[in-house]
Amino acid sequence: MKPKAILVYSAALLFSLQAAAQEPQPPQPTEAPVAAAAEPAARPASASDAKVLPRLAVRWDCGDCEQNPKVGPLIEQTYEAQATSKGYSVAPAESAEVVIKEYRQRPPAARVMLGIFAGKDKLATRLSFRGKEYVASDYSANAFQGMNSLCESVAKQALAQVLSAIKE
Repeated sequence: MKPKAILVYSAALLFSLQAAAQEPQPPQPTEAPVAAAAEPAARPASASDAKVLPRLAVRWDCGDCEQNPKVGPLIEQTYEAQATSKGYSVAPAESAEVVIKEYRQRPPAARVMLGIFAGKDKLATRLSFRGKEYVASDYSANAFQGMNSLCESVAKQALAQVLSAIKE
């Protein structure tokens, strides 16, 4: 094999390995809480209970887009982590619906090797909470940031919108 061919092959392999490392990771299983029979029924968060936020319920409605099963859990996990870091807890009794309306993910190897020439990743959602609707979306044409960063951005936007809705 010629040295140039080896170099090109090595570079392509390196880029694909880096891209694979940045793909959305599946959620890690956590220990399920055991509900006691004597626990009182959970109630929805109210204005007087400002440190409790609704959970996110993510679903797909983007037509014929190719769905990635890792995206919904990433949005939910990031939302919960951000809420916890701000001193809030997430209540299972109340939920805010997040509908993925537009989704496009570049193949990771193409994203790393071609960057902006591979197009852009896009994630656009509609958040419905307490009778109001909000939009959370982001895109990236960056060669190094993939769908993980978009899921994080959308989750942060959703948290900000839920917090503003609760404070109203």
